[in-house]
Parts: sequence; structure tokens; C-alpha cells
Amino acid sequence: MTEKRKQRSEERRQGNEGRSQMTEPEKKCELIAAEIKKTLNKGIDLSADVVHYIDSTLSNPTIEELQAILADDANCEKDSLMELLFFPDESMQIQLEETLERHRPQNEDENKILTYLCRNPLQVTFRFEDDRGTIKLLIPEDVTRQFLVRLKISKHLDAKLIESIFNYCDDKNLSRFKVKIRNSRFSPTEKKTGFLCNFFHSIGSQSNDALECLEFVLEFLDEIKKDDDIYQALMARKKSYFLSLQKAKKMDARLEKHNVETLMAQGERVVLIDQADVRKKMRIIDRISQAVFGKTENIVPIG
Repeated sequence: MTEKRKQRSEERRQGNEGRSQMTEPEKKCELIAAEIKKTLNKGIDLSADVVHYIDSTLSNPTIEELQAILADDANCEKDSLMELLFFPDESMQIQLEETLERHRPQNEDENKILTYLCRNPLQVTFRFEDDRGTIKLLIPEDVTRQFLVRLKISKHLDAKLIESIFNYCDDKNLSRFKVKIRNSRFSPTEKKTGFLCNFFHSIGSQSNDALECLEFVLEFLDEIKKDDDIYQALMARKKSYFLSLQKAKKMDARLEKHNVETLMAQGERVVLIDQADVRKKMRIIDRISQAVFGKTENIVPIG
């Protein structure tokens, strides 16, 4: 055995001994950090929204100009630009979802995971879709910490809800649905979680609008109180949308006779809404209500 091979063998032996002395929580944190690093080593493809924001705020910068900004501690754009680039998008979260679900890290594990991530300098490659190419950056520890926070690694789904999603989804969309719920802001309660389980049981496995309905449901659950009757809250939301449409139609009629400036000069409040979007949300409410509760309410204009 050559001297170099002996050295590598000794390094592996020491590494294995070190791992054998680690506690189970430490092993878990190291495994999670390793999976995150594995994902980051693939590089990050910057989304169209991120590139558009960079170009609109920094006037279509070149790679060299971006590197200059990120290397200048005195530049007020540096921190926000770094966080914008190093932001875990949905595709990255989908790659990590199975690992997070399996190991279920808690709040107290985040610092340990951060330590493993930053044990060696963390370098990440960012790719532009256009001809600007790539940029490689060393990620500071404080930015990595914020990255972990945004991954929501210590937020976990209820076991019954996971089972409902598993029974509903194919493998292709399973992690995507769970990531949507992980990213949602609503506080889980028995009633809200039960409603979500019923949603997945009843929405229909071949539905092409399930994701759209789920996104509406998650936002809706964040906005209602924990003790609200969910069916009645859905119908109240539908009525609210209907009233908005009625007001919009009246405003359209007014705008046919007067311009916006004239109406504002007369003290009228001119509020314009996306009527097509409101109608779409009303249809989504009907779709969800029919699926989960087997009923909905028709709303007709008074008078």
C-alpha cells in the first residue's frame, strides 16, 4: 500500500470512529446537512422572477458587476442581493422534502445543521438562463442561517395528513403538495387539518385543478379563525367576492360616463379589481365545497 493510500485509509478510519461516537441527533443533523450540501452542489438555476428583479433594480448587470456589488461590504445592495440569490425555491425544497420528513429536525437542531453546513467554506454556483452564464459565491454563515429558516426544516405535517396526501398523489406530485403545505402560513388545528385530509380524500385523483384548489385552501385557512365553521367561512368568502363583482360592475358603468379623475374629484373612491380572477375564485370555492361538503350555495343579486 502506498503512503498516500495509507493516509486516506487512516483518514477514513478516524472519520468512522468520530461518527461512531456521535449521538443519534448529531448523526441526523449531519445527514440533513449532507443532503442540503448535495443539493446545493448541483448549483441553483435563477428563476425568471429573480432575474427580472435583478435586472429591473440593478439595470441589467453583467456577471462582473454583480461580483463587484457582492464583494463590496459598503454597497447597500449587497445583503439583499445575496439573500435574493440564495433563496430556496420550490424545486429545491422538493428535492429535500423526503429527507426532512424522514428525519424530522426540530428547532434545536437548526444550529447543529448550520454548523455542519459551514464546517467547510460553502460555495454555490448560480446560473442565469441567458448568456450571462454563471457566478460562484462563498455563502456567509448569516446568509446560510437565513436560508435554513426559509426552508422551514422544523415544520412538520400531521401523520394523518401525510397519509391522505400519499393516498391521493402520484410519486411525481407527492413532495410538491407537501412542500406547498410546509410553506403555508396557517397554524394547524384539528379542524383545519381534518378539513385538509377530507380535501385530499374527496377532490378526485384525476383532477387537473387540485394544485390550484390547494393553493387557495392554504391561503384561506390562514385567514380564518381557528374555531370558524369552514363551510360557512367558504360561503361568506364567496358572498364577499360576489359583492365585489357587483360593485365593480357599477364602477364600470360609472366609468363609461366619467373618467377616473372626474370621479375622484367628486370624492368617489375608485377601486378596480380583476373581475376574471374573482370569478375564478368563486368557481374554486364551489369546486372545493362540492367535493368536501357535497354542497354549495348559489348567490343571486338582491332585487
